[in-house]
Amino acid sequence: MKRHSVEGRLLFGTGINGIGGGLWFTIWALYLTRVIGLPAGRLGLSLAVAGVVGIALSLPGGAIADRFGARRVALTINLVRAVACLAFLAVDGLVALTLVAAVFNGAQVVGSGVGNALITGLFDDERRMRMLARSRAAVHAGNTVGAGIGAAVLAVDQRWAYAAAIVFNAVTFVVNAGLLAGVPETPTRRRLSRWAGLRGPAIRDRRYLLAMAPITALTACWAVQSTGIPLWVVSSTSAPPVVAAGTVIVSSVLIAGLQSAVSARVLTIRQGAVAATLAGVVLAVSCLVFLPAAGKGAGWAAVIVLGGGLLHVVGELLFVSGQWAVSVGLMREEFRGEYLGVSAAMTGVVQEFAPGVVVGLVGGLGGVGWVAMAGFFVACAVPILPLAARAASGVGDAAGVAGAGGAGAGDGGGVGAGAVS
Repeated sequence: MKRHSVEGRLLFGTGINGIGGGLWFTIWALYLTRVIGLPAGRLGLSLAVAGVVGIALSLPGGAIADRFGARRVALTINLVRAVACLAFLAVDGLVALTLVAAVFNGAQVVGSGVGNALITGLFDDERRMRMLARSRAAVHAGNTVGAGIGAAVLAVDQRWAYAAAIVFNAVTFVVNAGLLAGVPETPTRRRLSRWAGLRGPAIRDRRYLLAMAPITALTACWAVQSTGIPLWVVSSTSAPPVVAAGTVIVSSVLIAGLQSAVSARVLTIRQGAVAATLAGVVLAVSCLVFLPAAGKGAGWAAVIVLGGGLLHVVGELLFVSGQWAVSVGLMREEFRGEYLGVSAAMTGVVQEFAPGVVVGLVGGLGGVGWVAMAGFFVACAVPILPLAARAASGVGDAAGVAGAGGAGAGDGGGVGAGAVS
């Protein structure tokens, strides 16, 4: 199959899933509370269980992708998520929600690592970076469209409208599965590694784990975007709440338009480490920029928040590019599913706990909380370069072209999580 045909299938499927993800992310909370009638205060435990399931399955999922092929596993994950998505129509209590969300969100986290393995198996060198950057851009573009559809569903606010939206999201997974069926399979191994990856080379690669830990911790920036900024705007500034939504829209548009350009300049392990280090510094500065908004009038507060939001986008663009370059550059090709499964699991851990930490800091401590977040991002940035250099020396190629991984399995959003990473 021609390369442009493969790229077209992957990008179209990712974009379609992005629309479904943006739609679901917009409506899920009101659907579960207003339509199903579940108590909002008790949703947290169900969603936490779902997140833990995904984290636990990421490494075995990657090992299975190495053994049977990432395309085959990614296709299966899309079909599983389609069924789980439809199952939300039958949820009638917290137990049912926990089970359905565990499958739906769990498959999302596993699919992130498997999607990385799919792309890195089909493309090599700088083509990985170009393809995965374009994939992320497609997801964000789709999210923006899906959020607009979700807004219309919320305006109607009827059970049938929510049900139609859920069916539409399920269809996006089926469409993506159909597109993946026409994509070549990735190279496979003759057998699973020890304990389906739980005792495989990736989880025992200490240099890889140490190098990725501070970079992955920067994933907390997504919680700042989805939780910290809206909370700060509403609770501590005189800016209108719509400003928080504006930062999300601006972020999606800029990521869709700029991720490819930024990633094209971050191809080696060292370049990735430098980009991630700069990301930590820029994210720290963005946190401090939000502080003066608390003492200004509505107009200036809005300008300050939007300015901080723009800096945050710059940090996120650098962080994602750096994470891709380092994680894929350090992995062993024959175990790419396991290595990228480890990366997905580490990212899942941060996504699981970061929102609560951000709420506690920004909501509980106000300005002091923003200073603490800035300190956290700087602390993440400091060890990245030496740890990445040490890990690169272990694979004998600190300057080799790394490429990147991405969400090739598609993303239709997770319950209680951002629709895209």
